[in-house]
Amino acid sequence: MVVLSAPLKAQRIIRELEANTDNLMAPNDTVGLGGESEKKGKDKKIVPNEVKSWVVDEVYGNMTEVPVDTLHHQYQNSQLPEGVNGHYNTLGNLGSPRMSRIYMERPDALEFIFLTPLDQFFRTVDRCAFYNTKSPFMNVAYNFCGSKETGYDHIRALYTNNANKRMNFGGLFDYMYGQGYYDSQSTALMNASAWASYLGNKYNFHLYYQHNFMKMAENGGITDETYITAPETHRSTTNASNDIPVYLSNTWNRQENDILFYNHHYNIGFYRAGKDSTEAPVFVPVTKIFHTLKLDKHMKNYRQYSKPTDYYSHTYFPADTTQDRTKFFAIKNIVGLSLCEGFNKWAAFGINAYVGHEFRNYNMVDSLLEEGEYIFQRQDHKEHDLFLGGQLIREQGEKLHFNLNANFVFAGAKVGSLDINGHAEFNFPFLKDSAQVALNAFIKNIDPSYYFKHYHSRYTWWDIEASKEWKTRIEAVVSSKKTKTTLKGAIENIKNYCYFQNNGLPSTTTQGAYTFDVTPMQESNMIQVFSVNLLQNFRLGILHLDNDITFQATTHKSVLPLPTLSLYHNLYLDFRIAKVLHTEIGVDMKFFTKYDAPGYAPTIGQFCNQNPNNIVEIGGFPILSAYANFDLKKVRFYIQYYHFNAGTNRYFWAPGYPASPTGLHFGLSWNFYD
Repeated sequence: MVVLSAPLKAQRIIRELEANTDNLMAPNDTVGLGGESEKKGKDKKIVPNEVKSWVVDEVYGNMTEVPVDTLHHQYQNSQLPEGVNGHYNTLGNLGSPRMSRIYMERPDALEFIFLTPLDQFFRTVDRCAFYNTKSPFMNVAYNFCGSKETGYDHIRALYTNNANKRMNFGGLFDYMYGQGYYDSQSTALMNASAWASYLGNKYNFHLYYQHNFMKMAENGGITDETYITAPETHRSTTNASNDIPVYLSNTWNRQENDILFYNHHYNIGFYRAGKDSTEAPVFVPVTKIFHTLKLDKHMKNYRQYSKPTDYYSHTYFPADTTQDRTKFFAIKNIVGLSLCEGFNKWAAFGINAYVGHEFRNYNMVDSLLEEGEYIFQRQDHKEHDLFLGGQLIREQGEKLHFNLNANFVFAGAKVGSLDINGHAEFNFPFLKDSAQVALNAFIKNIDPSYYFKHYHSRYTWWDIEASKEWKTRIEAVVSSKKTKTTLKGAIENIKNYCYFQNNGLPSTTTQGAYTFDVTPMQESNMIQVFSVNLLQNFRLGILHLDNDITFQATTHKSVLPLPTLSLYHNLYLDFRIAKVLHTEIGVDMKFFTKYDAPGYAPTIGQFCNQNPNNIVEIGGFPILSAYANFDLKKVRFYIQYYHFNAGTNRYFWAPGYPASPTGLHFGLSWNFYD
């Protein structure tokens, strides 16, 4: 998939890494290991700790520099499922499914749609970082809250090392375990990743592999919202949040994922002499031949060991957990050619072109009619796509940068799918500094996932015809570092909008209640979404106020519900203790206006529009948290008093899924060098 943001030129990063010598290090960025030898006047051992990090896009292998995860600002919010600025609707537990309330932030659904809501934990290839470091680098982090019966634990360990200036390798172990503050809500998610990269003058490669195991208990939400909105009426039956009754128990969604990504390219070019006799010649690439290989292997399993009374609208086959499972395999190959930007004064931009092939196999249960009876057995469905694309890009120079990308499927199951997107930015002087105006736009004609059109399981079963989803968007962004302002406005038109909806039937046992039945839907009429986002930070001495304000409007609220306002405010003191302990102490608030938010479908692990006969409105209640955030050389740590204003009100992140109650959260992140 092509990207919107302008990638950082790979050769510039390579030149920076080649110049990555110890004498560039600042004195306060070193660690002394000399011990008693320092007292005897011997040279102090210097351990350089400079680390560079970047991501690559899945098509061209273009490198975009990203900051290493060592910043302490807002570290206290990094573990929250609702996101750092509270933009997400979520089930409330660590690593649980979530969906951004800010429509313009929502990514396109993955082909294996069951991974899309798990982006707090699951990382697509373009979010997997590569590194280059002067000395071995390790980061170990531990975050926790609650007790053995509630709360969560998150352990993360990253190690990376350079074999030489060009070759790097590393690995990551990431484990989330959230017991949850409500019954039957636990999550257990494990990631093991390994990577290697080589940045040579003529040959480069990036190799990444990750394995994920994700297990989530499904409780279907609490049975009665008055346990949250009017807790005094239930004092005799509930003493703690995990005493609140829920719809489901002994029910699990389980996924396993394997992803292998390999991008490499060969540069053809020449050596340009240095500015003087002491400077080494610099290799200048003219043409690049590149190849990308990506393998995806995924499995989803829905297991239920105790069936609730009158919860599901339909049961399509008997209780057999081995059947309620789907498997997905895909292999993609892309071969392309690039004419590099800047090899002479006439090469004002770069040109990339490619052709590719993708094979996909879907495996799920199907029903066959034999001798008047339905027999259930697993079936494979295979698809092929041939596609081509290209890119026009300019990223050198000080004032104007742009890229224009296109991808078109010209043969196969998704023939006619189109994705054209572009990004341009212009820098100009402003208040003795610089400001930037950026434009983003796209036109997409996307074929929905196979799983949106066909899905067979014990409680959900559909086979539908679905049209391609047509989207156009234009977005403008104005930003100034001097005034600490970013203003973003966007408008999008959508035709054949794809979504899920709960169309459950009236309950036969409980008057006024409805059973659960999720179905895929498409809205043929045009929907328009308008959004304005303002990021404005203020400072007066050590007092800071950060603001994130989003206004949204949609022309079809019943199909695409969005809150009119989403707010995040962070008031804090930023100072140093004894000149070494960087400290932030403050209070932040998350808030969104009331709206008919999407519910959640446990059987498919997706958010869906609520049953139109049983709408529940959420929002209109702020969630306040106090925190103290610290940074001491290579160590970050925090303590947070989360949701200290919990009480009698509607603090739900999704219908039936309340936010976690008041609690203390703790976190520690430690960097090691050498």
